[in-house]
Amino acid sequence: MKLNHWAAIRLTGLILTVLLLGACASQGPFVRYHGDLTLIETVVVVPFENVAEFYEPDTGVRSPISGRVFVTGPTAVGAERFLTGQLISHVQRDTAFDILPTGDPTAVPEDFGDTRGRDGQRLERLSQNGRRLGADAVMAGHVYRFQERVGGGFSAESPASVAFDIYLIDCRQPRVLWSAVYDYTQQALSDNLFGMGAFFRRGGRWVTAEELATAAMDFIFDDFRRRMPSQAIIHPAHGLP
Repeated sequence: MKLNHWAAIRLTGLILTVLLLGACASQGPFVRYHGDLTLIETVVVVPFENVAEFYEPDTGVRSPISGRVFVTGPTAVGAERFLTGQLISHVQRDTAFDILPTGDPTAVPEDFGDTRGRDGQRLERLSQNGRRLGADAVMAGHVYRFQERVGGGFSAESPASVAFDIYLIDCRQPRVLWSAVYDYTQQALSDNLFGMGAFFRRGGRWVTAEELATAAMDFIFDDFRRRMPSQAIIHPAHGLP
């Protein structure tokens, strides 16, 4: 009886450990409101910067704006263009902001916010250049990992993995008004018990990096549309891939 008692305790501890590791293994979108957005009318949407290209894979790097740490990884060709297109579409559809330059939201100079991801001056540069264009704010993002799955939807050898962040930067002074973070690697159902609901909502399949990023962007701007102009503190995602 005593042996069974200790066996039950050990089994309970093992289950709790598995659950904890599964819960901590990945992170859905987190949206944070840092300031008053009600005065923002015009924004410049800057193309995503591929921070991963400056570092070796599996390197812990800090965001050029927030200092948050991400682990770099492979970045699929065209990832920055895909994320930028998603961002522009959502700003046009889900916000009341007018995008500058007027008539061509993609006509932003290539060196608009370029600091090569290293010197810590990106926040100031983006704010300053946005002010020169007459914008109230700048929206800019970075991609740290955009790794495509290897294999098919039901028999992947390795999963998709995506990490990016987005910032809305005040042009009146170099400060962040709003931010969103996504850092996720899809896990097998057996590896992440907390992912069971999302796994079955996907039809029990492995998704692509673009599908992960699209779902994240949809959540981020659904939150933005619902909460503006009210101010929120932090709102984590639930039930995403």
